[in-house]
Formats: sequence, C-alpha cells, structure tokens
Amino acid sequence: MSDPGPDPLHLRATVEYDGTAFHGSQLQPDVRTVQGELESALSSLFDDPVRVELAGRTDTGVHALAQEIAFLAPAARTAADVARGLAALAPPDLSVVSVREAAPAFHPRFDARLRRYDYVVATGVLATSPFLRDRAWGLRDRPDSERLARLAARLPGERSFGGFARSGQPERGTGCRVEAAAWRRPAHDLLVFRITADRFLHHMVRYLVGTLIEIATGRRPEDDLERSLTEETPSRPVYPAPPGGLYLTGVAYDDGWNRPDALGWLAEGPPPV
Repeated sequence: MSDPGPDPLHLRATVEYDGTAFHGSQLQPDVRTVQGELESALSSLFDDPVRVELAGRTDTGVHALAQEIAFLAPAARTAADVARGLAALAPPDLSVVSVREAAPAFHPRFDARLRRYDYVVATGVLATSPFLRDRAWGLRDRPDSERLARLAARLPGERSFGGFARSGQPERGTGCRVEAAAWRRPAHDLLVFRITADRFLHHMVRYLVGTLIEIATGRRPEDDLERSLTEETPSRPVYPAPPGGLYLTGVAYDDGWNRPDALGWLAEGPPPV
C-alpha cells in the first residue's frame, strides 16, 4: 500500500469584500461569486482543486467585513504562506483579513454562535453622495430618531421572523433569537442599524430595515411592525432596503468574534438624537 502522505492542513480565514460586482457569496454556475473567486485563487495557489466552506450566504450587492471561511491546504504549507499567496491572487474587491489554523472538525457555518450585520443609511447631503453609492441607502427624508430607537427595542428575543423573509428554510423553520438591535448616529447625516442574532432568514435584515425606515418616515403605521412580527398581514406589502447598505460585520464562535472591531468606528457612535 502506498503512503498516503501527511494529513492536509485545516485552515480558517476571515475575508472582506465589496459585494457590488459579485452575484452573492455562494458558488453559482456562470456568474462571479465570492466563493468562486476564493476557490479559484486557492486552486491556483495549491495547483489542486480546493473546496471552500463559508459561514453564511450574502446576496448580490451585499458586503462583508468578516465572512469566515474554511478549507484544506497541503501539509507543507503554513497559514502565513497561504495568507501571502491569497493576498497576491485575490481580486481587488476581495481581501483576506487573517488566516489561521483550525481544528479538523471546524465548520464556519455550523460552529457559528452569533452573526452580526450593520446597515448604513445616508441622509441629508450624504443621501446623494456618489462616494456612498452602493455603500449606503440614501434617504432625502430624515427618519424620526426616537421612533427608530423605540422600534429597534422591540426586536430582541426569540420568535418567528417569517414576516421578514423572502423565503424560509422549511427544515429549520423561521425562528430566530435576536440578541441585540439598535440604531446609532456616528455622524450627523449617517445612521447605522446593528443587529446580532443566532441566525438570519433570507433578506431578513433588509426587510426589517425597510419596515423600520418606512415607519420612522411616516409612510407606514407603527403597528405594522407588530403585525409582521406576529406574521399577520401588514397594511401593505413589506419591501426590503437596498442591498448596498448591508454589511456582514462579525461571526461569533466559542473563542469569540472573528472580527470584533469590524465597522466599529461607524456603528458604535451615539444613539440617534
């Protein structure tokens, strides 16, 4: 029997990307995806096909500062070698924050305890800034800050969020445990919604933000939030906020957040006033 050689090296990495030119993170045929770019770069680096696992799916146009991935590398490699190689081969809109060894059984999705998303809203003069196009949701009308804070305070807890999902996962249901949800105003014309939960349904954050903003700008009655939270029919259909304002900013594991400070300078400003 031939020697199978040394066991492969189990690695995990935190990556960030501008989602504008990607058709989401998950591998799809004939379109550009984050997973596809990572697998292509790693396959070139190792001269062998590589399969990459991701912590979660982000949709077309959605950004990430802390997507977690895992893959196998040749035993002769080190985490530092791979980090340097990926930095050289990754496209300009995708960057590797860190690479480190992982336990053989580690899975970035199934081992995740919490996920954190930030949604950026630009108001006033920033609403039409070309520098924030595809980076924030530009609103000419300023939302009522007190109402935003009051609405966000209703979200934490464990319940069904099926009223805020484009599609569900029948095998897992629509229940989510939201640990925290709050709005912050890091600058006069910027608002950031931060939400942390054990899981998120498809488009859930964007539907939540769209509903909260419509209520806080007077376009929708306030009790529509409770109707949707109880999966009753709201006054009119719920529409999602645009994808460009949404950022995956953290995934928490038993050893803590993979990137504790992602977007922290922006999202942890004072409450809106």
